[in-house]
Amino acid sequence: MGHYSNADHIEFHKMSDNLFDRYKNVINDPELIAGYRAKVTQEDHIYKWLRRSELTGKKAKTDREREKILSGIVGLLHSFEKYFDPSLRDNAKHVLNLIGDYRSLTHADYDAETAGIDRIVENLNSAGYLPAVQNLQLAPWLTELARLNTLFKSYAADTEQEQVKKPGITTRAARRETDGAFRKITLRITSVIDLGLVDETVYKPLVKEFNVHADHYNTLLHEHYGRLHVKTDISQSEIEPVEVQQYTGKPVYVIPSVKVRRTGNDGTVTVIELKFSEDFTAGYKNNTGPGTATLTLTGAGKYTGEIVTTFNIATGDE
Repeated sequence: MGHYSNADHIEFHKMSDNLFDRYKNVINDPELIAGYRAKVTQEDHIYKWLRRSELTGKKAKTDREREKILSGIVGLLHSFEKYFDPSLRDNAKHVLNLIGDYRSLTHADYDAETAGIDRIVENLNSAGYLPAVQNLQLAPWLTELARLNTLFKSYAADTEQEQVKKPGITTRAARRETDGAFRKITLRITSVIDLGLVDETVYKPLVKEFNVHADHYNTLLHEHYGRLHVKTDISQSEIEPVEVQQYTGKPVYVIPSVKVRRTGNDGTVTVIELKFSEDFTAGYKNNTGPGTATLTLTGAGKYTGEIVTTFNIATGDE
């Protein structure tokens, strides 16, 4: 159960504890059940304490900031995948092959996310990726990502010291102890069934209910994390018309206003203005000389899809 978040993990075990208590006549080992409950209670205490400390203040803010930078890098790379310059396209794919393994980091625990970001920064600063990083101008992004990760680790160290002072055991250790006690009970149930110590009519309801409990909970987790990964398509967004731009001999870059509409369960419509680089990126074609330039806006972060529009570049004689 290591893939569960802290909240998911404790919720699963609290529900299991309730189930085992109702079928204690099948398990027939009060000491085993009491030991499991003690571990569940311990983990619940630590989780509640962490909710008051970890998920507030500077640590949580820094975590959000580094996730935005990571999402921004991925969004930028996806826009380069569609760029007209083949070298940029190839470089973007090369870097995405590495970062693609870490896209689930934002839903991992703090330790896994921090270690994953460290590996991304280290690999992208290596000889095998440095030319691509330079060509894509990713260096400032990586510098900021490394800075935020280092800052986060310093806050995490402070939190760890406080954690030692308060609960007396780390979250990871508490989870291991809870899982260990859980396995002892499930092993006990298996032994009771295999040895025929209770009648089938007695243990079958427990097995059936536990399977339903586990399946239902895993389904909820799948739906929950699936929703977290659902992105809003910007292809039908409202885009501000781009005015005629003046020819200067240099590439013309314009960032129009992009707005999406969201309808709530109560029918209320909310208009959200997207942020460049955070919610979408921009790619250009034929944007230097007079004529019609093509602008492609690609969703990033929580958004996907793209909008293709054009704008005119005119000389002063027109």
